[in-house]
Amino acid sequence: MNLTISDRFDRLVKDKEIQFDQKQYELINVLAEKSEEFIAYTKQSLLKRIINKKVNRPLGMYIYGQVGRGKSMIMDLFFNNIDISQKRRVHFNEFMNEVHEQIFIWRKKNEVSKNGDSDPVLMVAKLIEKDCKLLCFDEFQVEDIADAMILGRLFKILFEMGILIIATSNIHPRNLYSEGLNRDTFIPFIDKLEENMEIYNLQAEKDYRIDRIKNKRVYFSPINGQNKKIFYEAWQNLIGSIEVTSRSIPLKGREIEVSVSAGKFANFSFEELCVKPLGVADYLAISNNYNIIFISDVPKLDSKKRNETKRFINLIDTFYENKKILFILAETHPKDILIGGKDANIFQRTVSRLEEMQSSDYLDSIISE
Repeated sequence: MNLTISDRFDRLVKDKEIQFDQKQYELINVLAEKSEEFIAYTKQSLLKRIINKKVNRPLGMYIYGQVGRGKSMIMDLFFNNIDISQKRRVHFNEFMNEVHEQIFIWRKKNEVSKNGDSDPVLMVAKLIEKDCKLLCFDEFQVEDIADAMILGRLFKILFEMGILIIATSNIHPRNLYSEGLNRDTFIPFIDKLEENMEIYNLQAEKDYRIDRIKNKRVYFSPINGQNKKIFYEAWQNLIGSIEVTSRSIPLKGREIEVSVSAGKFANFSFEELCVKPLGVADYLAISNNYNIIFISDVPKLDSKKRNETKRFINLIDTFYENKKILFILAETHPKDILIGGKDANIFQRTVSRLEEMQSSDYLDSIISE
């Protein structure tokens, strides 16, 4: 007998690979019904499907919620369990890159052939339909105006073709492209999405991604091959399937550059945070955007690096007071980062906070919130 998505979820709980969460379980049951509904739909004859298109075509699902609540894990259970061969699971940004690439190829081809085709988006939709009846998108987000201009037309066609779309996101669809250029022209896409997809808020009890750091090391020294490996493995384990991108945080008419960003996680070098002329306002902005921050290549400091020392003190104070979790790869233990100099006494507070931020009491207090 084939296992259902609910059976597979129960087995993961039994095997202690995941913790039981009532809200996740409720979503699993909704997706189990969706799976049966869509399989029945795909088995209908072509004629019956055309005649009863609006009645029989099942709605997709747009699953949103905070980071680490298990959205991607649950969608993977659905995707792997549903008995449909023509299906695809893809990160949304990767999918849109492919769409732009196909449109680019189409335009180049039409420049040469001049055959008069006028709808590259329809061409892309037909390519998708040829091999896919189920599309599962992870990390659905819209920040690019080029994506925003294409989505309305593309999804309208995909919905009309009867392609089932399941998507996960950290935000409600009404908040997509919230600060985007010409957003008014994007609203019809949101209307179409809500018309064709059930909107489901997964309100799981805790951030299971953050829970992964329980009883784990967060401070690594010295900077050697083994510690580098463990440090970057910790980063990869936390972000999972979240796409790594660069982003800018606006602050008082300028931008704070974050070269390595993944959801609520950011990865910086010491140079990016403390050699560059950043201040408390910058660290607060970073703190407001990220829950866990990785900092690599923290060197030994001396009196010749007083600016860097002051920034490091401010950085640790800000992240400590805002209850952030830090993973640090440093040249030496906290007590040996700064030896002597005018800031030595003040730096003792930084040492104390760095040591406390490694403690199970500090980490458990944040994880349990």
